[in-house]
Amino acid sequence: MQAVSWEEVGQVAVQLLIAVGLSALIGWEREVRGRPAGIRTHVLLCLGATLMMILSRAFSPQGDPGRIAAQIVSGVGFIGAGTILRQGSVVRGLTTAASLWAVVAIGMTVGMGAPQYYLIALMGTLFVYGVLTLLRIPEERIQHQNRPPLLWVTLEARAKLDSVFAVLSHHHAELLSFRQEFPDQPHTRVYALEVLLRDHATRESILQDLLALHEVRAAHWEVG
Repeated sequence: MQAVSWEEVGQVAVQLLIAVGLSALIGWEREVRGRPAGIRTHVLLCLGATLMMILSRAFSPQGDPGRIAAQIVSGVGFIGAGTILRQGSVVRGLTTAASLWAVVAIGMTVGMGAPQYYLIALMGTLFVYGVLTLLRIPEERIQHQNRPPLLWVTLEARAKLDSVFAVLSHHHAELLSFRQEFPDQPHTRVYALEVLLRDHATRESILQDLLALHEVRAAHWEVG
C-alpha cells in the first residue's frame, strides 16, 4: 500500500461529502415518514460503505474492490433486518430496510472514486428518492382500497380481549392487528381491531355475538 498524498486526501473528503449529501436526502424522506432508520442511520451506512470501498481499492494491488464489496453487501443485511417488525400477519419496515441497502450501494458507487461514478451515484439517489416519494401515492391508494375493515369494540375497564378473540376465532376471522384507544368516557376501554374476514356475510353475526358478551359495551364495523 502506497503513501497517501494530500491530493488523495482531498479527493476522499469530496467523496465523503458526496456520500453524506446523497444519503441524507434518502434518510430525510424516511425521517419525515417516522421510520425507525432516519437521516443519521442512512448517512452512517453510506459513509461506511464509501470508506470501505476506498480502502478496498487502496489495499488491492490490482485495483479490484470486489472482495470487501461482497462483504459489505452481505453485512448490511443484518442492519436492515433490525428495521423489520412483524405485528401479527402485518410486516413493517421492509421499505426502510431496502432504502438502507440502496444507500450502501450508493456509497459503494461513490467509493469507486471516478467522476462518472459520482454521476451514477447521483442518478441512483434520485431514482431511490423518486421510488420512496412518487410511488408511495399509488401504493397507499391500493392499500386503502384493499384494507381490511376495522372492528371497534368498547369494553369495560377491567375486561380483557380474550372473549373478543374467541368470537373472532369461532367465525374463522383472522386478527391482523389491534390497538387500544383512550376515550373520554371513564370505566371503558376502546379497541380497534383489523380483521380479515373469510366471508363478508359474517360481519353481522360477529357483532351479534360480541354484543351478547356482558363485558362488551358497544361494537361496530368501520370499512376502510
